[in-house]
Amino acid sequence: MQLKQINIVQYKNLKDLEFIPHPNINAFVGLNGMGKTNILDAIHYLCLSKSNFTRIEKNNILFGCDFFRLRGIFNIDNSENEFIIKYKINTNKVIEHDKKALDKITDHIGKLPVVIITPNDKNDLLENSSDRRNFMNKALSQTNRRYLDALVEYNKLLHHRNAYLKSTNPNQVDVLLLETYDHKMQPLVLFIMQERQLFIEKIKTDFFRSYNDISEGKETPDIEYVCQIQKDDFLVLTKQNLHKDIILKRSTIGIHKDDLVFSLDGTSLKQFGSQGQLKSFLLSIRLAEFSFLKIEKKINPILILDDIFDKLDKIRLKKLVSMLFNKQFGQVFISDTDLTRIKSVFAETKIDHRIFEIQEGKIIKTYD
Repeated sequence: MQLKQINIVQYKNLKDLEFIPHPNINAFVGLNGMGKTNILDAIHYLCLSKSNFTRIEKNNILFGCDFFRLRGIFNIDNSENEFIIKYKINTNKVIEHDKKALDKITDHIGKLPVVIITPNDKNDLLENSSDRRNFMNKALSQTNRRYLDALVEYNKLLHHRNAYLKSTNPNQVDVLLLETYDHKMQPLVLFIMQERQLFIEKIKTDFFRSYNDISEGKETPDIEYVCQIQKDDFLVLTKQNLHKDIILKRSTIGIHKDDLVFSLDGTSLKQFGSQGQLKSFLLSIRLAEFSFLKIEKKINPILILDDIFDKLDKIRLKKLVSMLFNKQFGQVFISDTDLTRIKSVFAETKIDHRIFEIQEGKIIKTYD
């Protein structure tokens, strides 16, 4: 898969930007705040119909405007596909594929597989269980429509269950209604749990390999999937925790509580990992996600690397660059603040590329 052309209108600080990417490596270079990351996020948005950095759509619109529009021409299996995403304040988002509006946003998910690696990965994946669940959801939703539908339905039922608990006097709760929700959620819980377990098992081999390549095999990393339902039946647990749910006014049992445990040599990555180990671990997770999507979709996903070269020591940087540019990663989009560093990286790899110098949301110079 390849992005052949993109037009960005009023997206964040990008007023009207159009360019033709290189089929291999593209680097966007400039000072912080110039728009490099916004370009990468616009590409991510075209692929997944959402920003990687905010869930509030109006925050994606250029200040003083009331809409944004993204248009991309993608080559998929030697066929050109046009995708347009439009959003205007106080209206619904519209996604068009070859001039035809899609009925549902979820119909777009999986058409344009993408993996993004950002500096926020360290804080997000280490600190927030919701982001660790999102890591699984993002990969599985792009490859498994049944999983995406089950997740949407589960979240809808969970929302209704929680809304009822919050709005009802604890002494007047309809237990039969809650049990009805639980019985509807049970098959979804079992399916989602099984798919998440299988996903973690599938990515482990590539994860181990990537970490070994970056860190030269100095430690043994591991990822463990943890779910409340692994040991006990969902309906049994919800019944046991019913009183707790009523008191807290929220659902305490379910796959919305799932988590991942990261470790190195059997010890907690978060507590004992060095900065270099953390960086290597999280990069390896994302590269394993890329391999998973590539195998499942049978095409190369787009790979987006936002400012990840910064704070990497020379040894790890060299290892990462070697992995990215000596393997078949397809089309890659990179941002960096250091033009000299980027030119040096490309000089060593001798791979075809294009560098875009960005200033105040505009491309001021291009290097091939």
